[in-house]
Amino acid sequence: MHMMALPFRRAVNAELTAVHKAKAAPANQGMAAGIAAGLKNVIAAVEALHLAVTGDAIPTPEGGCGCAVVRMGEVLAHIIQTSTEALAAVEAAAIAKRDAAIARMAKPAGEGRKPAKQKKNKKEKKAKRLLNIGMGTEAVMRHVLALFKGEDGVLAVPSPMMPNVVSSLATFVLKDIIQAAEARRKPKVARGTRDMTPAQMAVRQYAINKVSDVFKRHGAVSIDTPVFELRSTLLGKYGDDGAKLVYNLADQGGEQLSLRYDLTVPFARYVAMHGISKIKRYHIAKVYRRDNPVMTKGRFREFFQCDFDIAGESEGMLPDGEVLCVIVEILRDLPLGDFEVKINHRLLLDATLDICGVPASRFRQVCASIDKLDKCPWSEVREEIIQRGIHADVADRIYTLINHRGPVAEVLADIERENTFGDHAGAQKALSELTLLSNYLSLFGVADCIKLDLSLARGLDYYTGLVFEAVCDGGVGSISGGGRYDNLVGMYSGSQIPAVGGSIGIERIFTILEAKLARGEMEAIPPRETAVFIQTVGPNLL
Repeated sequence: MHMMALPFRRAVNAELTAVHKAKAAPANQGMAAGIAAGLKNVIAAVEALHLAVTGDAIPTPEGGCGCAVVRMGEVLAHIIQTSTEALAAVEAAAIAKRDAAIARMAKPAGEGRKPAKQKKNKKEKKAKRLLNIGMGTEAVMRHVLALFKGEDGVLAVPSPMMPNVVSSLATFVLKDIIQAAEARRKPKVARGTRDMTPAQMAVRQYAINKVSDVFKRHGAVSIDTPVFELRSTLLGKYGDDGAKLVYNLADQGGEQLSLRYDLTVPFARYVAMHGISKIKRYHIAKVYRRDNPVMTKGRFREFFQCDFDIAGESEGMLPDGEVLCVIVEILRDLPLGDFEVKINHRLLLDATLDICGVPASRFRQVCASIDKLDKCPWSEVREEIIQRGIHADVADRIYTLINHRGPVAEVLADIERENTFGDHAGAQKALSELTLLSNYLSLFGVADCIKLDLSLARGLDYYTGLVFEAVCDGGVGSISGGGRYDNLVGMYSGSQIPAVGGSIGIERIFTILEAKLARGEMEAIPPRETAVFIQTVGPNLL
């Protein structure tokens, strides 16, 4: 590779490209192809500094492979002293700034501020200094100085070391500057979010339309609430684990705000704020959680939820039965494959913990651990319960009681026959309500899709009665969840409004549908539908 005819800049570009290919090929050939553009500003800066120091332009390199890099090292050697002075100036400015800050802290309270003119001059000087040497330039200079300094700290540029020094510098430039700049130039979305193509939007809209059709069929009306709420509105509603996932906002006006974590708490605030005594509503909107995203399983930090709630109805378990019916109808209408809805009663779970000897103050903590049984084996959940201060024998007894699952009527019959909960008042109330609910589910024609699972906990603190969760084949976890929350509205007003509702996770449904489309298990959904087609016939046919 002979570089005699090449200008200095092109020679250095070619040489460093070769260095990069030798170090990175074949893992990142695309990076090597972009080296010339990435080094443009670096080489231009070297040329400008050489011209400023020597008064001459950099001559065309002569010789064989590697001479351009060696020549670049010689140029850098010329500017070492200039670099030293520049770095010394930066360090002196930093020390002066620190001393000034200390002096301001020690200044008596009565002293006034600096005049506006002095402040302006200070800003101009700072801007001028930033134009002369930036953070990236300073990093390069420090690296160059470290390479050319001996053990005694004295600058030395022994000729035999030049190729090794410059090769190291080239690696530094490639790794720490060019690759970082290349990464910055590539646009990307925030972690846990994604863009949607027209084809993907068609699939999502297809699912949303199916969901909203069922909501409307049951007489629900649509509402909307702000995407962010006062932080006080959301505090204390989601348990210890849920509270960590709330996105807090820094508002310039001083208000403490948070992005909505779900659509249920804003709905409860809406009912209390507007004095509503009875409503059947649905709401389809985005929510935000600082969760650990798993894109392949439909777990995002920004995602759609589709909520259906009935507030103000108190006719036994009929509203609870209708909510479960709505969830089953939606899952039947969508081509998701086999699914199952698991239910439990919060009072039954509390009775289990009470009978086993768990202190009432630990109920919510232990429930949060039990809620992880669908993701973790019992051994891990047991260990977490013990770490919460519960004796191992108590944890084992809890598992014995919650390890019941099956068709609702069958499990209720087993509990009655075995007298599992004795005369516990809370358990008897829960069993009575579940028996009534079982009858409604049979009348609605959805009993075959629903199972009673005594280990289902649902980690949110606001549930007071029925809790449920829907799972589907496809490995995405829960695609729906909900329950009764009779005390939530009362937290924002003086009156208690009973309420029950459920939520559908559109993103996880979308993940299942997208996988089915990829496998050819369902017909493609066109991104655009033609409602009306107009054609003219004649000489000027359109």
